[in-house]
Amino acid sequence: MERIEISRKSENMEKRTKRKKGDFEVRQMTLDDLPQVWRISERIFTPYSLQFTYRTWNIGELLSRFQDNPELCLVAEEKRTGMIVGFAIGAVLKRPYSPWTYGYFAWAGVKRTWQKHGVGERLYKELERRFREKGARIALVDVESGNHAGIRFIEKLGFKKSQIFIWYSKNLEQQ
Repeated sequence: MERIEISRKSENMEKRTKRKKGDFEVRQMTLDDLPQVWRISERIFTPYSLQFTYRTWNIGELLSRFQDNPELCLVAEEKRTGMIVGFAIGAVLKRPYSPWTYGYFAWAGVKRTWQKHGVGERLYKELERRFREKGARIALVDVESGNHAGIRFIEKLGFKKSQIFIWYSKNLEQQ
């Protein structure tokens, strides 16, 4: 009996790791998706792993982005279960008195068990397609310098490092 249980567990583990790129679909985020997106983000944007991102990501940011540009808020949904496994959020930025329009890749997150299965890449490609539809000529993204996985992901998408900015912060409560 015990031997069967062990093999069933390993079968389940094997099934989880053999996900294919076609096991999910990318679509526009809906209001009903927001709780799942929020739960994914809470596991990714933590004060321990991404200190600056943690300070700027909050429920208000999610709701504001969703309200302002719903067509640039995307989710990856597992076909079999309907569960959200990743998200990407963008914005279109227009410079005043300039012909330039930019696509800003603002936020992305993929459940840990779905990372390295093409989810983030497919989300971004759809977001980029929508940027182009809206007239964007350049795509921008920023990544925390300590987020090495994020940097590798962004570079894999074809982004090039253009300038380095140093962000400073001052805690006004510690005076």
